[in-house]
Amino acid sequence: MSLIKAVQKYLPNVFIAVVQSSSSWTIYSKIIKADTVKNKTVKSFDVVNSEEIPPKMKEYLENLQLEYNFSYIAIFLDSMGQGAIKGTSADDFNKNSVDIKSITHFSIENSWSVYASFIDINWVKKLFADIGLDFIYSPFIIQYALLKKQKTKQKPTLYILNHPDCITITVFDELTLEFGAFFKTTTDDNLTSGDEENWEEAEEMDGVENLVELDSIEDEEIGGVDELDDLNELEDLGDKEISFEDIKEEDKDLGHFNEDEQSDLELFGRDVLVYKYLKNSLEEYYKNPLYNSSFIDTVVIYDGFEVSSELIDMIENELLMDIELHKIDIPEVVCDMAIKEVFK
Repeated sequence: MSLIKAVQKYLPNVFIAVVQSSSSWTIYSKIIKADTVKNKTVKSFDVVNSEEIPPKMKEYLENLQLEYNFSYIAIFLDSMGQGAIKGTSADDFNKNSVDIKSITHFSIENSWSVYASFIDINWVKKLFADIGLDFIYSPFIIQYALLKKQKTKQKPTLYILNHPDCITITVFDELTLEFGAFFKTTTDDNLTSGDEENWEEAEEMDGVENLVELDSIEDEEIGGVDELDDLNELEDLGDKEISFEDIKEEDKDLGHFNEDEQSDLELFGRDVLVYKYLKNSLEEYYKNPLYNSSFIDTVVIYDGFEVSSELIDMIENELLMDIELHKIDIPEVVCDMAIKEVFK
């Protein structure tokens, strides 16, 4: 450890995790001094325009940066232009129909890779250009770091990371990835966050190595799922497509549903979508010759949103799979991963 790092540990450091959903930005921060958590804060800001950071949020982040000697900002990447594949070579990407010239990618354990499009990385960096950004964490990184802390499954297992707006589905055989997929659970998101017209101008940017750099994450660096806060320890209906948001708005006018019923209806709609993605992923895994297609009977869910009993019933009864559920706080996980990265 350098002299600066040694001194830094005994000065206040602020670590800030930024996680966006369709309706809000969540800012989770921890103040660390001498390996001790001095304070932690959670603050939310409404999403007014997904293409811009709200002025009050920008002011809040800038004040945090000014208040402490050292500050780090980490963001959860939730854009569509990302994924994970088995293998690390250009040929492996080609087999998976991924244009290696349009992505930034890193190999994990010399056996599999995580990638994100230049467009998505550049868009995030541009969004935070005035504030600064130190870490970009793919959900595949987060999922892998979490599963490493669990007792290793001695068989192929399906894992789900559940975020309010997206799910990450993987199949791991012990610690080796066999299959990876990322899905949005909202219906109004485009393929990428950036403009497609900028695709030809997209270039690889420096400073995004933390997108998929997992080789440096040791088992002991990330606390257990329950210990992450402690550093020391449907069909087409006629000609009009109707979404659950449409139903919510219409029922609000008609007065047919109260708030709880509307929320339950939206959650059920999301459950159906998640179940569809899960079923399709399993079918792809079993039928595509790219994958080993070993039998899977267990689903491990890292739940950072809300897994309903109805969804659990569908998985258990329709797919005949056992479920292992772990509740997590995604902003806190992102924050702790940044802390471990700085003080490793």
